[in-house]
Amino acid sequence: MNAASEFWSRVKLSNDCWEWTGGTRGKGYGTVWIDRKRYYAHRYAFFLTHGRMPTGVILHACDNPICVRPAHLSEGTQAENVIDMWSKGRGVAPPLHLGESHHQARLTAATVLRIREQYASGQYTQACLATEYAVSPASIGQIVRHESWRHVGGPAHQKVAA
Repeated sequence: MNAASEFWSRVKLSNDCWEWTGGTRGKGYGTVWIDRKRYYAHRYAFFLTHGRMPTGVILHACDNPICVRPAHLSEGTQAENVIDMWSKGRGVAPPLHLGESHHQARLTAATVLRIREQYASGQYTQACLATEYAVSPASIGQIVRHESWRHVGGPAHQKVAA
């Protein structure tokens, strides 16, 4: 039996998904050994269908990790795979809000501006500001260097010459 026949003999056909019945690993994705090399079954199904191994990731239209049905598989990028995951309600999409509208924000834009002004005055250290605003010194450092809260203006951090 050749590799293709052996592969397809391990697939349970149905009107919907064609499910891999061989071994699995990772997050339930099927695996197959061909010529002493392990492949993910969905990638090998793509190879058998298109005559080449995919260069990117394989997207499952059905979201079934053991599905190897060629009509359910398409080649894409990792970014497309992540967007597909988020659009289907899996995983956690990054926050779309900046600053105080972010669900974990502990400061407001006005407070950040005040922190930058206080630090620029030279009368406050980062440690002092961290204590006053109940945030970490690292957070204050990122604020005064404009590494966080970039959308808020205020005085730029000036390095003090040693």
